[in-house]
Amino acid sequence: MKVLRYPIFGITCCFVSGIVVDFYTKPDTTILFIALAISFVLFCVCYGYSNRHFIQQNYFGLSVYLLSFLSGSFAHQLHYAPNKHGHYSHYLLNDGHYPIRGVITERLKTSASFEKYLFRVSEINHQKANGTLLLYAPKTIVLPKPVIGSEILLYDAVAAVPKNRNPFQFNYADYMAKRNVFHQMYLNRDNFIVIGHSNTITSRIAAYRDRLLEGFEKHHFKPETQHIINALVLGQRQDMDPQTVSAYANAGATHILAISGLHIALLYGILLFLTKPLKRIKNGKTLQLLIPIVLLWFYALLTGFSASVVRSVTMLSFLSFGLFLNRSANSFQGILVSLLLLVAIKPNFIFDIGFQLSYMAVFAIISLQTIFQKIRLPKNPILRYVIGIVWVSFAAQVGVLPLCLYYFHQIPLLFIASNLVVLPMTTLILTLGILLTILNFIPGNLILFLGKALSFLIETMNAYIGWIASFRSLTLRNLSFNTELLFVLYIVMIALFLWFRKRTPIRLMGLLSTLILLQMTYWFTLYMIRNKEELVVFHQQQHTLITIKTNNHIKVYSNDSCITKNRNLQSYRSGLFYPEIQQHPLRNTLFYNDQKILIVDGDGIYDTIQKPDIVVLINHPKINLDRLIGLVQPKLILADGTNYKRETARWEVSCRKTKIPFYATGKKGFFSIASIN
Repeated sequence: MKVLRYPIFGITCCFVSGIVVDFYTKPDTTILFIALAISFVLFCVCYGYSNRHFIQQNYFGLSVYLLSFLSGSFAHQLHYAPNKHGHYSHYLLNDGHYPIRGVITERLKTSASFEKYLFRVSEINHQKANGTLLLYAPKTIVLPKPVIGSEILLYDAVAAVPKNRNPFQFNYADYMAKRNVFHQMYLNRDNFIVIGHSNTITSRIAAYRDRLLEGFEKHHFKPETQHIINALVLGQRQDMDPQTVSAYANAGATHILAISGLHIALLYGILLFLTKPLKRIKNGKTLQLLIPIVLLWFYALLTGFSASVVRSVTMLSFLSFGLFLNRSANSFQGILVSLLLLVAIKPNFIFDIGFQLSYMAVFAIISLQTIFQKIRLPKNPILRYVIGIVWVSFAAQVGVLPLCLYYFHQIPLLFIASNLVVLPMTTLILTLGILLTILNFIPGNLILFLGKALSFLIETMNAYIGWIASFRSLTLRNLSFNTELLFVLYIVMIALFLWFRKRTPIRLMGLLSTLILLQMTYWFTLYMIRNKEELVVFHQQQHTLITIKTNNHIKVYSNDSCITKNRNLQSYRSGLFYPEIQQHPLRNTLFYNDQKILIVDGDGIYDTIQKPDIVVLINHPKINLDRLIGLVQPKLILADGTNYKRETARWEVSCRKTKIPFYATGKKGFFSIASIN
């Protein structure tokens, strides 16, 4: 695989590794800067010595990779928001309320009850500040339009973005931290006022984009149809309903719902076709390269420079330049340069799931193209087109398979059947949607006719996706997978690809070695999990759920008769590679790791003969907590999600007075006590 021998490959890998290491270790900035300076001096010395030799020396390459690694770490340090002078987090004291002034900069995906926005802070507690907050606005509150750019002054408490409520579930706090957002606030009718509107480029683009979307109102599309248009044409998928997203995910066609490499490639293909006559004139080939790229960047500007569009246009720009030079090697190098450029400008891009999926899919498609070229294709153009779609879908799915297992824990087996129909329809829908976006402001019956045609195509596509998704048994769900298996599986896939390219004994031995490594990693993972014991109190509002894991067994304590079908418990089992379950009714007393646990339920009856170490309050018990604390003096008091919020707040005050640690799953997520044999 020639790309592995290019210096840009090693430089990019080291730079990305530096970003990842810095994110998880948070080294001191001064020490990191000194290390970077030393590595730069070392690079200069090695460069000077290497110039004396005709053949490049190994120490020079190592100095380059070291400098790349430390540059990646330092780049992340510079972009890590809390490291910046004046970040709002430096002015937060305890849990007080603060007057905060700022601007709404981006609308996020909505929930059933709230609109969510990114809120750029300009002032906190009467001091200039910077940073971004997550802002929740109830749907009962109507903000003046355009919302993007609205300047707001609000007064309320700033809270940390909550982590995952239960084990092995999506960690929203970690996701937002990778976007440099660490705290959140809630709007209500009394805690804010709109003081103006910021007339920036971002707000102007958002207002213009809203006007374009309003142009579709004359067609009276169904909500689900309009949401597909918003997502496909202008990248606005915030209002997409969960049922539609779930259906596309189960059919293996989620990539259709967000502007990504697929949509940009389709637009690029259309633009190439329209500019094909330019080849006949002088410098026409250069114009055919530049015009589509310029128009694509204008389109990226129109969509608000969303992360998915920027990475796709950047990647395609470098890829098209490589193809322009008629050298396949430049395709790989162009993609690597685009990746390096993007993460250098915004290091947190590397943690974006869409970013990872896009690049791995493109790498796989280009890599497997060499195998595809050896296939003898039929002369029939329709069959050639169908085979091409099947091959591209297969190659992309192979490239993202480990990531899909890691993030989504499922594999849709009917992804080829989905893409055979959806990809051609998406081309028509995207072309017609962009055309209508331009023509919507021109009166006439032709526009309405095109709108009906667009509606028919989208409804047909949704119906087909719904039919594919109905074969639930053909979607493998809740598959156990972890970080170690992710990396080892990619190593196996690379070894398999190299062996397909050239079947030599050495490469076969390498492939077999990676398969053994994969098996050893799996068994080691099982060994570590089996030797871990833990007690977990889940966050649930309906029924209390407590588990005690020992070896390959989980004792489940709950009064819910259908607890084995509980989604939280299923996710927990999947994360632990499916140990056996033993269901027990909830008791008033549990013992774990020499600790006594007293469970006080809604009856408020408890026994204090045995002094408990931990008191768990469930189902809003009617008790005098101060009296209970005086009787048993526990080391910790815990309230799960079955309690009322006002009672939980009152108990927290009581514990603060008596200096007893208090833990509420509603605030902090699940509670765990772990030990390793």
